Amino acid sequence: MTSRSDNSSTGAADAALIALDSSGELALLRAADGRVRFVNHAFLSAFGGKRSDWIGRWFAVAPAGPTDKGARRFEALMRTRSGNRWVEWDERPVESGGSISIGRDVTDQRDADAERQEAEHARTRFFASVTHELRTPLAGVKGVADLLALTPLQADQREYVRAVADSATHGLGLIDEILDLSRLDAGHVDLRPEPVRPSELVRHAVELLAPRASEKGLALACVIRESAPEEILADVSRLRQILFNLLGNAVKFTSDGGAWVELSGDLDSEERARLIITVRDTGPGIDAADQSKIFDHFERGTGSSQNRESGAGLGLAMVKKLVEAMNGEIGLESAPGEGSSFWAALPVPVRKGVRTERPLAGESVMIASPSRVTRNALSAQILALGGQPKTLSNPDRLSAAVGMTLLLDAKWADRAHASGAKRALILTDAATKDDIRDNPPKGADGWLVVPVRRKSLERFVGGTMPGQDGDDNRIEGEGWPLAGLRILIAEDDPVNGLIAERTLTRLGAHPERAMDGAEALDRLKAGGLDAALIDLRMPEMDGPAVAKAARDANVTIPLIALTANTSETDRRACLEAGMNAFLTKPVDPETLTGTVLSLSKARNRFRVVGELPENTEWRTPWR
Repeated sequence: MTSRSDNSSTGAADAALIALDSSGELALLRAADGRVRFVNHAFLSAFGGKRSDWIGRWFAVAPAGPTDKGARRFEALMRTRSGNRWVEWDERPVESGGSISIGRDVTDQRDADAERQEAEHARTRFFASVTHELRTPLAGVKGVADLLALTPLQADQREYVRAVADSATHGLGLIDEILDLSRLDAGHVDLRPEPVRPSELVRHAVELLAPRASEKGLALACVIRESAPEEILADVSRLRQILFNLLGNAVKFTSDGGAWVELSGDLDSEERARLIITVRDTGPGIDAADQSKIFDHFERGTGSSQNRESGAGLGLAMVKKLVEAMNGEIGLESAPGEGSSFWAALPVPVRKGVRTERPLAGESVMIASPSRVTRNALSAQILALGGQPKTLSNPDRLSAAVGMTLLLDAKWADRAHASGAKRALILTDAATKDDIRDNPPKGADGWLVVPVRRKSLERFVGGTMPGQDGDDNRIEGEGWPLAGLRILIAEDDPVNGLIAERTLTRLGAHPERAMDGAEALDRLKAGGLDAALIDLRMPEMDGPAVAKAARDANVTIPLIALTANTSETDRRACLEAGMNAFLTKPVDPETLTGTVLSLSKARNRFRVVGELPENTEWRTPWR
């Protein structure tokens, strides 16, 4: 007699088989010995035959394996009525013994994935090739313009040269943005965390953009808040990209007032440390409709359309992708006519926490300037250092600075003597600093170059008198920093080779040329060199091949890649081949000098010998 429970079990099993038979996916039920117990309609459509033809047969969809150890998922290329097709099988054991396998045809998906990957590789190769071909001549134009600017020129000629250099720089920047966006869209973001002091990164960015801001009559400043970590682990180049794009946009689209960067820190909801970068400006602002799409490709907002500055609108899209790649957040606050505030919050490991000392504790400081940006930024920075700041926007009220340290805008420098301050420091820029030095205003005790460094405020507002050397922002290194060094230039492009030669000559070095990779390797093996600049792509042998062969031949001098490309793949290839550094064209004299000196000293190779090259006219290229 059949029990009710047996009937129930049988009914459930039959219902399950009916459900499998109506499924659009392939279904195969096998007994413990591997023989087929059931196949559904979709299986028969794919492999043919009738159900009775399959029952009791062995049918292997993958190499035999135990089914009592859990489920497995795999893909198999199978011969079907429609030809060879890829089937993804999900195989699981069943309680009664044996297994059930559910399959679905993934051939089209595999083909689409393969096509997508091939298209992505083709796009990557295309961008790498095109950007290299575009960057090489543009780098040549920029480099030659920089060299020409160092020669005696008439005023109108100097303007023409500057316009050429600016256009080339803009083109190079646009190429880099397009290439970066291509990598980011493809998900190719390689982050290389290393120790970095965020305050130094911000200072460097502000000082590099200060001349551009000054040309537009804008004030530029930075504030390092009390909560900002002193040292973190982060990808320096990516962090710099975020900073330069945000601050560069602020300068580009602001016509009056200025911009400033604030650096701070906090903890997210999971108690992880975050670095907060905030860039504020007094520009036209962005309306609510544009804010929702401002981080999209080629979007700049209607507010920016009132500005004559050019741009493809790629910077903010790239910043957003970089921030997201670093698991951070980005946003903005803005309104038409009220300026904009962009912020990026980045989770970062902290190596050295916030500063606890307050070097300006007890110091009362008056900031007198017609610029609201200068007043607010200096006030916030002095407050973060423990001081007690006050501000003045009216020079007729300078008597309020009696007994205080006065930071006085150069426009009001002639009133320094009437302030009654215990010390008066003139706020000037790099272009007019020499005038203050040569003709110090009455009552002035020194000067500070804006944007003012935090270290300068600590030293000079805190009591150290700057005197005639108070400019803590000047660039060091006058003289011939690479004097006597023999440096090989392996470069087949005549224009870029000429630029590298002239740049090294002006730095005091003795450059030598090699026109292809084979010649470069011969020169390296011959010895007598202190360093080598090696182009990534050359006839005969490319840069990495030259470097690897040189290292195999026990050449130990610094090898520096000099290339028009900026990709992580190229950088890694150069370093893995034995190169020590990776510089992009056009070579920046200051960066080149620092790289050669640091690598030479690290190997105890640095020496100053011989005389300067004949007819050398030294003028610091980066001043």
